[in-house]
Amino acid sequence: MNPILVVAKKEMKQIAKNRSMLIGIVLFMGVFGGMTSIGAILSVIEGDAESIVALLDSLMMYLVLVLGVFSGYFLSSQAFLGEKTGGTIETLLCSPLPLRDIWLGKVIGVMIPSYAIALLIAGILVALSNTAADFLVLPSVVMILFILAVVPVYIACAVGILGFVQLLLGMKENQIINIVLIIGFIAAISVFDSFVTEGLIVMSAAVVGAMFILGILLLGIIGYMTRILNREKIVTTLP
Repeated sequence: MNPILVVAKKEMKQIAKNRSMLIGIVLFMGVFGGMTSIGAILSVIEGDAESIVALLDSLMMYLVLVLGVFSGYFLSSQAFLGEKTGGTIETLLCSPLPLRDIWLGKVIGVMIPSYAIALLIAGILVALSNTAADFLVLPSVVMILFILAVVPVYIACAVGILGFVQLLLGMKENQIINIVLIIGFIAAISVFDSFVTEGLIVMSAAVVGAMFILGILLLGIIGYMTRILNREKIVTTLP
């Protein structure tokens, strides 16, 4: 098996074992998403199909991506920072795997469950919308493309930069930088969502494609940055 996939599989197994953390994340996401969406959905309960679908698209574009990134933030803390504090990262550092492969395997291993949580949120939003309507409500084709193509790539970008920073820096620096990064991610998503809401950006297949390409480029840049990582430096940042 590809060594990157071996690392990814290991991370997913570790995440699956930590059921209390997963339950906590799902509950937090459910409460946050529910408080944000229920009022908005009920406000258009008497609206026509077009208005309800438009609202569903708006909620999905913001909440699914934001909560997916939040999930990646929580899970990456276990995959990267948690292994540094626990000392288990030393086992991987002693392996012949390049650091970039270790980083990428961990990114994939965290991105997949984070994306699964994002899809769960998307399903809940669709279910709530159908509860409020007298007809079948589904997201638009463009929003489905957004969920399938853009969301996982940007979750991977968030996990990738968080993981890179957590490997590079010491514990004290990480406490500050991680908060700054996650706030920056959420702020960027919020600004983009406001542009769409105000009509400055019209969501289309072309916009989704451009966002996908940009996300791949960002992920490539983050991957290139991992060249500055080295085993000796990581060891010196262990507690």
